[in-house]
Amino acid sequence: MKSVARALRAAPKFSRSYSVPWPNHVNTPIDNERVPWDFTEESYVRVKKILSKFPPLNTQSGIMPLLHLAQWQNGGWIPVSAMNKIAQICEVPPVRVYETVTFYAMFNRRPVGKYHVQFCVTTPCMVVGCDELIQVGLKHLGLERFGQTTPDGMITLGEMECMGCCVNAPMIVVSDYSNPPEFHYDYYEDLTPETLTNVLDHLRSGERHKLQIGSQAGRQFSAPLGGKTSLKTPPPGPFCRDLDAKKEEAK
Repeated sequence: MKSVARALRAAPKFSRSYSVPWPNHVNTPIDNERVPWDFTEESYVRVKKILSKFPPLNTQSGIMPLLHLAQWQNGGWIPVSAMNKIAQICEVPPVRVYETVTFYAMFNRRPVGKYHVQFCVTTPCMVVGCDELIQVGLKHLGLERFGQTTPDGMITLGEMECMGCCVNAPMIVVSDYSNPPEFHYDYYEDLTPETLTNVLDHLRSGERHKLQIGSQAGRQFSAPLGGKTSLKTPPPGPFCRDLDAKKEEAK
């Protein structure tokens, strides 16, 4: 046990900054079962539409989309009263909703800033420098670890597993829940320390609209950087068939 304790003390301090708050529930003045919560009339229209996609005996299939809807409506996080309401609507024990929320990282159990900035930490992003970017982001915002929010309430930092855009690693996703029911979920890819701080500065100053979504290196979608390396001119014939001739023959 002493050797384990020594190893933990010797571990790099920044490793703790990767950890996020536990999703377990702790009663607070804004998050307890006594605080009433319900979907708005506008959201209930979407609730009905969501549930209509599933058989009447499988309403539990609506748990995840209803959780997303609750999070959008509630400004980016899900209180326990919202989970209880969803359990009531889906006719399942509340624990079925609790276990779903605490399993998936995209559901937030605590309030987040106007912009929830999450770093991809999966292997492709890690091998091209996401660890360095995380440290740059934390230092630039004056934060110590994931899950913390800047004093002005603008940005909360967090992590996310694979975002499915590995060619353009490293990357972040920025969620904006500030104007429900509208919701923005934007990728910023091919990041460097300089372009990351530029994105963060624009978010803090309320100028998200001035940012270029997607690659920050001029990449077109997921095409190679630097332009084409093949097929630079139209390919020579003969082609498989003359489509115009086929149309004439059909007449």
